[in-house]
Amino acid sequence: MAIDVKKLFADAIIELSNEKPLSKVTVTDIVKRVGTGRQTFYNHFLDKNDLIFWIFHRTLRGEKRIIEASGFYAYLLSIYEKAKLNQPFFTQACHLEGQNCLLESIYNQTYNYYKDYISNRFGEHVLTDECLYALAFNAHGASNMYVKWACDGMLVPPEDMARYAMNSTPDCIKVYLVSKGSEPKQFTSEIA
Repeated sequence: MAIDVKKLFADAIIELSNEKPLSKVTVTDIVKRVGTGRQTFYNHFLDKNDLIFWIFHRTLRGEKRIIEASGFYAYLLSIYEKAKLNQPFFTQACHLEGQNCLLESIYNQTYNYYKDYISNRFGEHVLTDECLYALAFNAHGASNMYVKWACDGMLVPPEDMARYAMNSTPDCIKVYLVSKGSEPKQFTSEIA
């Protein structure tokens, strides 16, 4: 059975973040905990922030299928619920700033996922300049509010955060993300 080195690094940084602030955890600390060299770490990750984003992305693995099966609200709710399960780690991770920080990664993931979802499902022709602007605007707002929620200790329930995100999504992109048959009624009544 192959050893999942990335998971070993992920487990190590999460363990270390329980022992000292994540901002003080170094790549040296991580590789010592795993028992590998720095080059092994850099064969898999650009830096500590890249590992943190990998953990975030792995935590949400499978969530992209939810939007198709259960709708946009269920997708958003799942994102907030999964983060809440790893609250101490993600709260610290969201406080980190700089190149390749989690905020930047969340923005890129959000924007690219919504853009790809819409173009694959409805065709690239629906991605007008206005729609792309709304996607970027919404992705910036959503990622900043997600990070703020995490930095503030995730005090607002995931259900409320998902509802706020739904209600804040511009109609010109919500029409492509919301499925009438799978969303709670309050989110589909205003969509034509």
